[in-house]
Amino acid sequence: MEKAREQFREGVALMAADDWAGALAKFKSVRQVRMNAQVAFNIAECEAKLGRLVSALGNYRLALNMSNEPGAEKVAAAAPGQIAALEPRIAKLTVKRKAATENPHATIELDGVELGTGQIGNAVSVDPGDRTLRVIVAGQPVATEKFKLADGEAREVTMTIPPPRTTSGGSVGPTTGVTSGPSIPGIVLTAFGGATLIAGAVFIGLRQVAIGELDDLCGGDSTCPPSAEDTYDRGRLMTGLAEVFIPVGAASAVVGVVLLATMSGKKIDPDAASTEPTLVFAAPDGQGPGLSLSTRF
Repeated sequence: MEKAREQFREGVALMAADDWAGALAKFKSVRQVRMNAQVAFNIAECEAKLGRLVSALGNYRLALNMSNEPGAEKVAAAAPGQIAALEPRIAKLTVKRKAATENPHATIELDGVELGTGQIGNAVSVDPGDRTLRVIVAGQPVATEKFKLADGEAREVTMTIPPPRTTSGGSVGPTTGVTSGPSIPGIVLTAFGGATLIAGAVFIGLRQVAIGELDDLCGGDSTCPPSAEDTYDRGRLMTGLAEVFIPVGAASAVVGVVLLATMSGKKIDPDAASTEPTLVFAAPDGQGPGLSLSTRF
């Protein structure tokens, strides 16, 4: 709580210096510890200065609802005026779909966020400024509309949706896809597993050789000369490597075979974003080595 109080004081100081982004970060940190009318009001003040009017309006209303708390008299007096001044500045955007044939795989995004079914065709409160609408099919933009909204402007934008792809016979849907080839991750894992199993078998063989040499050096009893120490260490190393390589190889081979059996030769719908898990031999950001497993839901 003491740290939160200090961050609140720092936020107020940053507001006085017109550093609205820095102040907003401080107040959001305070919010995680203690949320009250003063914190909500100051967050709204920063957001309004940064042009985030929709979020600011929500926080002003929250501050007003919490202003019956002791010590929040100033918020109770100031919040109604701020709300009344902000409401007329909120822009209203109505997005409509236009499609000769409905495409269930097409979505519409506003500034990178998908619009829900209930938002299509209805006026949505948005911040004034530059806005971007995109039609997305199979994860790729197929149509883009950029425009600028003035304070309080109400605009209607119609996005044309491309029809779903059809087969030569005219059918629509997943049958429009093509058959995929063998699963590349399955091939890689199966090959890796096989190579690892072979390496494990080699280490088992080398272990047996070391055991045979120990039998010769020690004469079959429990005492061994100092010269047998290197042979003993080599035998332990081969045993340890075999214990690692054989289970890893077996697991890799099993997973690879399963991928080959379940992910090869499938129909691919070019209009639909894939919901199948995808194994990628790269870091999640695509930079550098790594292993990534992704899916869509």
